[in-house]
Amino acid sequence: MKNPILNHSTKPLENLFKRALSVTALTPLVLAAATLTTTAAQRPISDFISQQGAFCLKSDANGNVDCAASGYHGTGCTLFVPPQPNVGGWIDPNTALFTLVDYAGLADGLLGGALGTTVDGSITEVPLADGRAQVNVLLHTQNALTWASDVSASFPGPILFGHLLSDVIKGQDAALGSSLLQLKFTNTAPGAPLPDLIQLIFCPTAGQELTTLSIRVQATGTLRAASGMPDGTSGRLEMTQTGLIGVASIANPNSRVASDAFPAEHIIIQATGGH
Repeated sequence: MKNPILNHSTKPLENLFKRALSVTALTPLVLAAATLTTTAAQRPISDFISQQGAFCLKSDANGNVDCAASGYHGTGCTLFVPPQPNVGGWIDPNTALFTLVDYAGLADGLLGGALGTTVDGSITEVPLADGRAQVNVLLHTQNALTWASDVSASFPGPILFGHLLSDVIKGQDAALGSSLLQLKFTNTAPGAPLPDLIQLIFCPTAGQELTTLSIRVQATGTLRAASGMPDGTSGRLEMTQTGLIGVASIANPNSRVASDAFPAEHIIIQATGGH
């Protein structure tokens, strides 16, 4: 069955976020008008972590996101590779390399903590004059399940680095990464529940706006034969993704930022040694 994220099985996979983010970028940035009114408050990082993997994204018959059919704690989700929890992935459009890093530590829960994934971070929330809240999330994850593939023809495509969660459950080795996720968005109100990142990107509710999204990853693991190296070769992955969604919405329409809300998106996989 063709993955609904793909338009055609032979067409390179678009950034899983970019389609939704380009729509978001068309919305005028309203933060300038929503003046900060009080001192920032801190919220526990668990307010964000507890929501991740909870939103079930569904597609219609044409493969487009169907927000009306999507929702929290549903079944039949379309944006992940079972049994991988529903977290977002990233692509380097220049190479069609795709990387999934379990930035919320959800896969480790299915493995009984065998990976030793840890998460920490901070959430700063500032009330806005229009009744909403500006939220800044900084999430640092260590020993996060990471894998990379070639999605030039299909999704998830040939695995190049690490193993899918389904294979790790069967005993294959896991590539582990350290990630730093940063995002800034407006939420419906101070103290309101924080969104699943997937929901915020693809199906924001009225009053929610994603303005900045970035992630940096460094991971070590083994390469697969599809990488061109002998299967099991020690390897390293580095990824940088920087999304300036809010800036893109107000930038000069002829500028690069206006045409591409992700001015930096690089995935590099290298061999570091033998078996």
